[in-house]
Amino acid sequence: MSMTQTPKHRWITGQTRADREVLLPAADAGKGIFVIDAHRNLRGPYTAAGELMRQLIPTVLQHWPDLVDRHVIEILSFAPELREIVPTSRETLTSIAIPHERTRFYSRARTLRLTHGVIELFKKLTVPERMGPLKLVFENAGDCEQTDGEFFATMLRRVQPAQMEVILGTKQEVEQPLVRDALERYAERFEAPATLSTHPAATAEPDPLELAKRFVQSDGTSDLADEIAAYESLAAEQRQALHDQRADELEARGEVTLTLGAIPWHRERGSSTQAAIQALRTSLDYCLNMGFYEACLDFGLRGRKLVDWSHENLEMMWAFTTKATNSLSALGRADEAEALYNEARANTDSFVIHMQAAYATSMLYTRHRKDRDHATARYWIDQALELVQKVSDEKDRTFRTVFYNNGLALVEMHLGNIEEALRLVSEGQARLDALLGENEQMLHRSVLMNNKSQILVLLKRYDEALAELNRVIAIDPNYPEYYFDRGNLFSKMDRLPEAVADYTHAIEISPPFPELYYNRAGAYNRLGETEKAFADYSYLLEIEPTHVDGRLNRAALYLEAGEPEAARLDVAEGLAQDPQHAQLLCTLGLIEMAQEQMEAAETALRAALAADATLLEAYANLSVLLFEKGDVHGSVELLTTAIGHHPQADVLYFNRAWALQSLERFEEAVEDYTQALQAGSADEQEIYFQRGACLLELGLEAEAFADWKRHLEGGESPYLDTIQQTAPALTDL
Repeated sequence: MSMTQTPKHRWITGQTRADREVLLPAADAGKGIFVIDAHRNLRGPYTAAGELMRQLIPTVLQHWPDLVDRHVIEILSFAPELREIVPTSRETLTSIAIPHERTRFYSRARTLRLTHGVIELFKKLTVPERMGPLKLVFENAGDCEQTDGEFFATMLRRVQPAQMEVILGTKQEVEQPLVRDALERYAERFEAPATLSTHPAATAEPDPLELAKRFVQSDGTSDLADEIAAYESLAAEQRQALHDQRADELEARGEVTLTLGAIPWHRERGSSTQAAIQALRTSLDYCLNMGFYEACLDFGLRGRKLVDWSHENLEMMWAFTTKATNSLSALGRADEAEALYNEARANTDSFVIHMQAAYATSMLYTRHRKDRDHATARYWIDQALELVQKVSDEKDRTFRTVFYNNGLALVEMHLGNIEEALRLVSEGQARLDALLGENEQMLHRSVLMNNKSQILVLLKRYDEALAELNRVIAIDPNYPEYYFDRGNLFSKMDRLPEAVADYTHAIEISPPFPELYYNRAGAYNRLGETEKAFADYSYLLEIEPTHVDGRLNRAALYLEAGEPEAARLDVAEGLAQDPQHAQLLCTLGLIEMAQEQMEAAETALRAALAADATLLEAYANLSVLLFEKGDVHGSVELLTTAIGHHPQADVLYFNRAWALQSLERFEEAVEDYTQALQAGSADEQEIYFQRGACLLELGLEAEAFADWKRHLEGGESPYLDTIQQTAPALTDL
């Protein structure tokens, strides 16, 4: 019997690029082959992805400009040099804020969203009616920057080789786990034969200076042994001169991304420490503003090596430090961030630095630390508010006070003091409106509006929250998160078509992010549009296969559609991520019940309750299972425990009443049926018949017939024959 294997991408390994080139195709964009050097020294973040955009997008813009417009955010984030030819149509207050007004930064997840957006572009391009299949060759892929590593790993997973083959050339060992794991799973490895790893020379005695120049001109990416040896053999002054010359050449090109890779690399090795500091500062600021946090941290730490806490270096040292800490916070490394803030406090008496460090430390404790400590957060925000009074400029002092009070509002919100949080934000809005010109600090004013709306949502003052969101969207109409927030609010207000419209608009103006599809799927499901819900859950799981709740909800849709095996696959994937996920275990129990595997179903449902002793669905379904297997007393006992956790749950009273009725404990059953009705059960027609039957057993004929009358008024009855035989007068009405 022959076996077919899923086609894979290619992974070419060899100690040098010269070795690997034997197995690599040559570049020929006319035939859909692009060969790109991915080494991070060249352009830092998105060295590879950006170069691909620079080569590809001019053709796409010429033939399919609508695709460029749809993915303009991703394209310009990867390759800002394309702003010269690509129209910018979706700026936000975040993207256009001048540096001193930048008070909001992108999510850590933004780079992954950008990657997913570019992959969507590739999928649209590589159809027969457009460019057809492409072949992308990335050399030095093992030496890529983290953003390209994320880009490679996601492409290898999501893109089919028949549509777009990805070929990565690396050394034998790949340091980045993300890239290495994706290569091992989605690519077939080929080992290149070893070759002579030196530069071919025209003479028997190659000129060492010429070889060293070639190494410098490669921006440190050459792996030829004779070039590296020649470079290292030069006197320090000679090496510095070569780096200075190369940096000057690159700066003259005026390309933004060169300032993120080769230029700072050369300046650090050149003759001027000040030039190196300035080059790193330029890179640092850009990467923070773009949400390239790994790169920003790298530039911050490299910059800190060149300066100290002396008075003449203080401003630059604090810039490198605070932007490194911002990145550490975004990356979930709060302890390291706090250590740097403590270092700053120990090495300077600048009240401005102490003030800013106090605010930032507060945010670490209330937002970023895994072990959040809101009392400590309040201590640090109080320190910032005390120090801000030393700011001499009234306008600056007022703005900073409002900014810090917004942070205090977050702390109060986390402590459950919602009204106080609302007061702080509302007063801040009023102070800024009175102080600032119409167009000043619009980014932070929009943040205040959005924060106020979120607080109002917590207070269930939905109409006021909606008014705030409408205001913020009016002034920042291209910021997708605001439509996401308003969609969530519409969902809470049961205005589901409007929620879907906002989620859809956010999808149209943003690179893909999972929460949008998850929430829109939920809205579609509530509207009864299960096919659309299923499509959204499926796309969600394509871009984020570890999304456990997405697995759970799609499994439920499969089960409702009568496809228990498909549901089982989703549950298995989810449990692989979280083996103690109570709702997944409960759903597994339902799957087993659907396939009449009752012992396995009971095991799964009891495991769900072991994971979450309050899970309503598990109690309800396990009670049914016990009843059906004849353990009625066990069902009653289980439901009694469940009602202790959920005293308002109508389904539990209904199920226990049914079980009590079967045990001929009619008086108790009547009480439970009554509780189910009072709790708003949707099964009231059924309840009226069953309660009437119990009342009849208790000899309460008038009350019983009154219930049966209500039962008949509810519509067609499956019990009509019984009622006719027992109380024919009721059916004659």
